[in-house]
Amino acid sequence: MIDINDRKILQRLQTNLPLTSRPFLALAEELGFDEEFIIERIKFFCEQGYVRRLAPIINTQRVGRSATLAAIKVPEDRIDEVSEVINSYSSVSHNYLRKGRNMEMPYNMWFTMSTPTKDDLVANFKEIEEKTGLEVAGFPTIKKFKIGVKFKIY
Repeated sequence: MIDINDRKILQRLQTNLPLTSRPFLALAEELGFDEEFIIERIKFFCEQGYVRRLAPIINTQRVGRSATLAAIKVPEDRIDEVSEVINSYSSVSHNYLRKGRNMEMPYNMWFTMSTPTKDDLVANFKEIEEKTGLEVAGFPTIKKFKIGVKFKIY
């Protein structure tokens, strides 16, 4: 169970960590805790699944990579098999099974992929299609309106 102190830490972790040689010390000082307490609580959050990971959000396009949202229509009886194929690519950051409101929406598995070049992206999609026998639809970003989310924890 998490208490009010944990909630304060979780709330603060949703924004950038201080860019210092000891970011957890700076975080501890900001929140009124000691560094060891902050580190132990963050370890606990990760172990319990409250925090999936601490990592930067990389702007893939700015660093010269090609990235896109993709979707595939997967028969119910092949969901685990197809997700294993997609997840085998280290360039896949997210993979979700979704059910749309619109029953005409043919896609039920959505994933994001980032590769060094657009050609690599196309090649990966082709490989997935060959391995699964299913067509991959790519939905490249036209314009970003928002990145990230900050939840009210307490």
